[in-house]
Amino acid sequence: MARWRHSVTGASTRLENRTNATEQELTVAANILRARRPYTPTPYFWTDQYDTKIQIQGVIAPGSRIRLIDGDPAAGRFDALAENGGTVTAAIGWNHPRGVRTARRHLVMDV
Repeated sequence: MARWRHSVTGASTRLENRTNATEQELTVAANILRARRPYTPTPYFWTDQYDTKIQIQGVIAPGSRIRLIDGDPAAGRFDALAENGGTVTAAIGWNHPRGVRTARRHLVMDV
C-alpha cells in the first residue's frame, strides 16, 4: 500500500487494511481514465479484543477532546467524538458498531 499526503488532513498517510487497497485501486483506475479524483478516504480502525469491539473512523490527534455522544462507558458500550480545535476528527465506538457508523456523519474529513 502506498503512502500519500491526505488532502483533507494534510498528513502523510498510510492505511493498512484491505479496504484501503481496493479504494486506492479504484481511484487510480479512474484517474488513469482522466477522472481527476483526489484520494481522500476516511481512515478507520477496528479490533476485537476478547468481548470488546473497538472502532475508530477518522483520526484522533494528540490533545484531542473526547466527547461522549451515546451510551455509557461504565456499561461498556458507547460512542464518542474526538474534537481538535472545535473540529470533529474522529468517531469512536466501543461495543457499538451501528452507533459509530452513525457518528461518522459528524466528521469533517468525510467527503
